[in-house]
Amino acid sequence: MFDTIKVGIKVTLSRQEIDLIQWTQTNSSCNSKKNSSKTIFKKIHDSSKKGSPFIRYTYKEDDPNSYWLKVEVSIPTFLYGSNVYELKNKDIPKFFKKLRKYIAEQLQLQVVRIPDAHGWTVEKLHVCKNFQVGSNVEHYLKVMSNATISKYKINLYCAKGSNTVETVEWKASKRKEKLYNKEAEVQQGKDYPNKDIHQKVSSGILRYEIELSDDEIRMLCPKRSAIEVVKIDNAIKILQRGLNRNGLSDGIKYTSLMEVINRINNTPSLKISMKEALVSFATEIHLFGVTTCRAKYAESTFRKRRKLLRTTIGTKELLIGDVKLPSLNVAKIQKKIVPVLVEQRTIIGNKS
Repeated sequence: MFDTIKVGIKVTLSRQEIDLIQWTQTNSSCNSKKNSSKTIFKKIHDSSKKGSPFIRYTYKEDDPNSYWLKVEVSIPTFLYGSNVYELKNKDIPKFFKKLRKYIAEQLQLQVVRIPDAHGWTVEKLHVCKNFQVGSNVEHYLKVMSNATISKYKINLYCAKGSNTVETVEWKASKRKEKLYNKEAEVQQGKDYPNKDIHQKVSSGILRYEIELSDDEIRMLCPKRSAIEVVKIDNAIKILQRGLNRNGLSDGIKYTSLMEVINRINNTPSLKISMKEALVSFATEIHLFGVTTCRAKYAESTFRKRRKLLRTTIGTKELLIGDVKLPSLNVAKIQKKIVPVLVEQRTIIGNKS
């Protein structure tokens, strides 16, 4: 239910303590115009260990008491070596305890010097859900690659060297949602211990993930306390709202090619020549996909025939096939299958 989290923690280090820590990176900057003190940036991250948290300590050179300690980590990867696994309620306190101990060890402090999770401020949080949909992963992504969300920009990422969509991303100024093929993501990742096991677990998983805005986090808890924000019930509510909005909670129904042809032939207002043209158009979409079909026709012709075909079959989407995709829900809701309103868009990027 949760993946990446970034928290701010109140920990003050003396100059001596700062010097004793084995930092992996140190940078600095200063604002010459304001003639201000230099800001020092210290980082600890073990790149050789998957799931290793990023610990960043920032302070003013002439005032170590002016500081920021930020820790960013994937919760399931930190606990289990991969974010393929969904967290359960019992994992949350386990994570807080383990991370607190880890921070203390890295900063060479006693654990009591590190506040517990009640005092951690959440600055970033990803909520997510794995849906086991088997061979239907590509079908869901194909449909949702055409779904728009108001005020969000849609980005599509494809398998290298193909038009197979592996990730659909909706991005706003302060918030992001994405739906993606989890097995493909694990497969493309660098080699790490037990990767083959994690890849088998990820087979058939469609991952839905939301990066919360700061306003959403504050709605969960005005003070953004980690102990109040990171609750499974919070994740369920947020994810279900997203599924309701994008239509996945209702399920997806395609129209069979035979049904499309029958509707075209039984429409008396269409001339025979136009019926033949629409049957050919629908067949090409079914066999080769909208992107290939679009490239074959002049843009004005493509739009006119697409609009006429939609009107003829009585739908706002062109989902032609024999597939029925079940509804996806996090909360317990009665399942049903109804059409999702989508609009065809051109694939705009490849995932490297």
